[in-house]
Amino acid sequence: MPKTKTTLTLTTLLAFCVIVFGAYVRLTDAGLGCPDWPGCYGFLGVPENADELSIVEQSFPGQVVEPAKAWREMIHRYIASLLGLLILILFVSEVFKKNKAAFANNFSLKISLLLLLLVIFQGLLGMWTVTLKVHPFVVLAHLVGGLSTLSLLFIYLKRISAPTIPRASFTGLLSFGLVLLIAQILLGGWTSTNYAALGCPDLPLCYGQFWPSNMDINEGFLMWQSFGKNYEGGLLSPPGRTAIHFFHRLGAVALTLGLGVIIFKYIKNPSTKVKNAALVLAAALFFQLLIGIVMVWSGIALSLATAHNAFAALLLLSFLNLVYTIKYR
Repeated sequence: MPKTKTTLTLTTLLAFCVIVFGAYVRLTDAGLGCPDWPGCYGFLGVPENADELSIVEQSFPGQVVEPAKAWREMIHRYIASLLGLLILILFVSEVFKKNKAAFANNFSLKISLLLLLLVIFQGLLGMWTVTLKVHPFVVLAHLVGGLSTLSLLFIYLKRISAPTIPRASFTGLLSFGLVLLIAQILLGGWTSTNYAALGCPDLPLCYGQFWPSNMDINEGFLMWQSFGKNYEGGLLSPPGRTAIHFFHRLGAVALTLGLGVIIFKYIKNPSTKVKNAALVLAAALFFQLLIGIVMVWSGIALSLATAHNAFAALLLLSFLNLVYTIKYR
């Protein structure tokens, strides 16, 4: 168990790093730094010397190698591959660790298998992100897959660290909070993948209006956009981006109210562990809101945008931590 817990902790931390670095790659427009997959212009690394660049000219006519962007993309692939390898190790260790009688009912085996399948699918989504030229729906699915992988690893880690018998059930209020959180993550991902972070340049109003008249909801939420185009930089019109950004703001308000009720309820819990978990959730929510507000007021600084993605993951983990603390306290 100690070895499994150590490996699992490292794997969870690495999954968080993959998500944050993936956001950095996307925000610096490096997602197409390598136009092929899994290599980069047919190489395992980034082609930089004269001979390699000559091969690139023949194999990828018209393409210009941008080493900085290409290396960001390849480093993201390297650490994502390492994450996949660690998850494979977790699964193999579970297969050979347990006796055959416990094999079918082993939670660790089941969740490690699910993680392995998910990370394989994540690899496919990573490939499609490149081959379909950062199509918004594919990029959103890739983001959700990354957060799902992180969440499952965190649940796995909490489960092997917690008592085996739950002491409380998953309440309707917590279920509602989880739905709000997932919806807001999807809205945030859709905002990012469609480059709509500046869809509303002012705050708290949007173009000086409570309900902006210039937004195009139909265009903004057309999920299945056509394939074959290069979506880097976004192809939606300003009204479409305004609609996405505005609804992301509405989602932030709804999430703040929903999580606020949950925090207020459990911060008064007699259990110190539950109270502390609620405080951690409150802190994560506060900083996520603060970063979002500062981003609008000061422009989309790269550091702030990356931090906004990181705190989205931390907010999700903080919520899961509260749920598990309540259930197994």
